[in-house]
Amino acid sequence: MIERKTVSLGERWRREATRGIDDQRLAAALEALPSIRKPMVRIRAGSIRAEMEGSMGSIHEVSLQIRTLPQKDWPTLVRVLRRSKSIVEALDQGRVPRSFDRLVARIVGEPLFPDARSVTFGCSCDLPEKPCRHVLALHELFARRLDEKPWEILMLRGVDLHALLAKVQQLTPDDDLPPLAFGVPEEPVLYPDAEDADLGQPLTSAQVRWFLGDPPARLVDSVLNALDALPATAPPPPAPPPSPMR
Repeated sequence: MIERKTVSLGERWRREATRGIDDQRLAAALEALPSIRKPMVRIRAGSIRAEMEGSMGSIHEVSLQIRTLPQKDWPTLVRVLRRSKSIVEALDQGRVPRSFDRLVARIVGEPLFPDARSVTFGCSCDLPEKPCRHVLALHELFARRLDEKPWEILMLRGVDLHALLAKVQQLTPDDDLPPLAFGVPEEPVLYPDAEDADLGQPLTSAQVRWFLGDPPARLVDSVLNALDALPATAPPPPAPPPSPMR
């Protein structure tokens, strides 16, 4: 069996941000890292902003922007998370497993982790290359932060982790959700944690209802009618064939 290596959120961010960037520009970005004024790095919902000291004492304003996730389907996500013990435990420890990313993609309609095309940038410098070394340096800084504080990806996408966990772990359960089968702690893995697994398409409303234990009434009636049609007792097994005569 091939062992799959887990890729950190920081490494995933670094790969997306540096896709198509040559080594020389990456080296220049790493050299610019020490000039980022650490107290001035601000991570907010939808943006990362920093100040960077340039040559001759100049200060550059650098930013990355990404739109926050839509909120309309988060109540459904909360209900599903109540049946996903391992994901909740990881989030409670400040980790963001790939399975949560895939769950968000299927319920909300887009993944938590953005691709490079959805991240825009800006810098007050006048360098001709885009993205400039200051923007690349800010990407690298955020990648390093994600390795230490992966939950900051939630902050960037407009998700309040503490509020999310509070809703998931509220004492009043969802009375309309059926108990999990066979006493298992969570639903079967709809959202694989493997690195190369496909995010798949968002779930339809009917699929979400099925996942939450609310199948269509017609289907339930059909199953019950089929069960009623079964004979009360199973027929006896067929007799074994006679042994061949020697």
